[in-house]
Amino acid sequence: MYYRERMSNTYRVILALLVIRSGIPCSAQPANTDSLLRVWGDTTAAFEERMTALALAYQQDSSLTALQAAQLALPGMTDTTSRIFMHQHGLATLARGHAFIDPSNQTEHVKLLRKALKDFERSGDRLLEANMAGGLGATFVELGQFSAAVPYQLQALQAFEALHDTAGIYKALASIAYTYMQLDDVPRAQLTYLRCLRLAEGRDTQQEFDALIRLANFSGSGDTTGQRMYLQRAEALVEQGKAIDDGNEICMYYAFKYLAEKDCERALERIDHALKVYMSMTPRSPNWISFLLGTKARAQVCAHRYREAIALSKEGLQMATDHGLLKETLDNLRPLAEACEAVGDVRNALLYTQRYHALKDSAATATSASNLAGALLSADFEKQQFADSLATAAQRAQDRLVAEQEVQRQRTQRNVLLGFGAFGLLFAVVDFRRRRRIKAEHARSEALLLNILPHEVAEELKAKGHADAKHFDQVTILFTDFKGFTEASEKLSPQELVEELNTCFKAFDHIITARGIEKIKTIGDAYMCAGGLPVPSSSTPAGVVQAALEMQAFMIARKRECDALGKPAFEMRIGIHTGPVVAGIVGVKKFAYDIWGDTVNTSSRMESSGEVGQVNISESTYALVKDEPGLSFTPRGKVQAKGKGEMEMYFVSRS
Repeated sequence: MYYRERMSNTYRVILALLVIRSGIPCSAQPANTDSLLRVWGDTTAAFEERMTALALAYQQDSSLTALQAAQLALPGMTDTTSRIFMHQHGLATLARGHAFIDPSNQTEHVKLLRKALKDFERSGDRLLEANMAGGLGATFVELGQFSAAVPYQLQALQAFEALHDTAGIYKALASIAYTYMQLDDVPRAQLTYLRCLRLAEGRDTQQEFDALIRLANFSGSGDTTGQRMYLQRAEALVEQGKAIDDGNEICMYYAFKYLAEKDCERALERIDHALKVYMSMTPRSPNWISFLLGTKARAQVCAHRYREAIALSKEGLQMATDHGLLKETLDNLRPLAEACEAVGDVRNALLYTQRYHALKDSAATATSASNLAGALLSADFEKQQFADSLATAAQRAQDRLVAEQEVQRQRTQRNVLLGFGAFGLLFAVVDFRRRRRIKAEHARSEALLLNILPHEVAEELKAKGHADAKHFDQVTILFTDFKGFTEASEKLSPQELVEELNTCFKAFDHIITARGIEKIKTIGDAYMCAGGLPVPSSSTPAGVVQAALEMQAFMIARKRECDALGKPAFEMRIGIHTGPVVAGIVGVKKFAYDIWGDTVNTSSRMESSGEVGQVNISESTYALVKDEPGLSFTPRGKVQAKGKGEMEMYFVSRS
């Protein structure tokens, strides 16, 4: 599927002085080092202008140090440990880091960025610390060192949370979610993007669009209800002018959708459109163009045009290699290996596949320790020298051996070696396919288990062989029931009845998943879910009420659709109650996660005492959500509930 993350504008200000990185001359930039340093020394000037000037000065005078630059900005200051000095020294170090922005100087570049972060921490400027940490995380992501990025991304998140900076929290979470995706931790990536969506809703429509389009790509093939829900919301924001699809996100969503459906030509149309947009930009973005070339190669493989796929992926691979782009290298290696295998070039197919998996593994296990970076570069150089000397010695030995051997013996040895090589290559291909099949089967088994049990319970079950029952003090339980189900079932065939139930329940599943609510079970036409377990912080009573309102909205819209087609449709009651429950697994065959307690019975009574089209809540739930903005309540007084006597109830709706 299609997963890419755009670096936020703040991170780009911190990490990429665009005038310098792109090589675009600035008409207002000073002509020599002295005038550049005067601009830097003017602490009243704009941040971007000062940083750009200093970075250009570093390029002209390599002997200039960050300490000297800081003293130029603060003339006469002798206390180099003060917060003011540390602040300016951090900015000077950051600008110096951009003298080493070239891929060949990555080690020094990262080292200077880390020093700048330390200065910002000492200066007490929490906002610059947050942006610098996030920028360092983004740098490691661009280098493909995802594991090394995580500590800095978490530092940025904690700093933004301390500042109560919602926009900063969003961009830190989005960066973390993208990294989870690259580390193949799909469940955490999805949950983190859901947190992004909740942060953006009603606050920033552009961020809301970004979160929606990413969540749309998480739905599995064959289950398009969730995709449509998120995608339609994203498209509506663009159509209403509330968000801009400047990254061609929707276009690429459909490209990958068509690829999944094997509609190769329609996928190519979308990819060509996006590629044309990015090729026309100034300056061009090598990472996006390389990625799109690899994606187009995938579409050509889909269309069985393997020669075109090989040419495209080689072009994208060369661009990724030239710019040190690991993620884009992987994007191009995969279709290149598939196309080579399809044309019978088994040797290159195997080589590209091995290179793909080696890079993938290195991205997942890369270390972020700065003291190892230089050592690794040195070790690589020493290993290359050693390899060269071995190759020379081996060549000399081979020359002596050839001179001593008879022609017939040489021919026989060559044939034996070729036979072993062919056998080894064949075995490697067969073994690779076997391991890929086993890995896919394991992933399917894992996904099936997580579809049956909550993630925490499944992990406990795998670790201990059983899962302990747990008591929860406050769980909000939601019950639904369809009115006139029996009458409608008499008008529908068995297949139509099951399909209609499946349509409704799938929509419910996506609604509660978006709010962290746990589905418990379905009983006939009844649907039961609960918020606040197995992790109490996963959802809130207000979130359950909001989910109930979305369910009713879906059912009302569904009935209008069916009425227009002259088909029978369901109407629904919903009841909600909050209280203590016990949750766990019982039995050894067809086991399922379930809950028990009087709270469950009371929730059922809220549903049966409600009305069609309404959400009926108990007094305990009302006490928890009554101050929630956007909700209005209609007191019903005391209503007779079967087996419970009279109970206070409320209808809830959106304001």
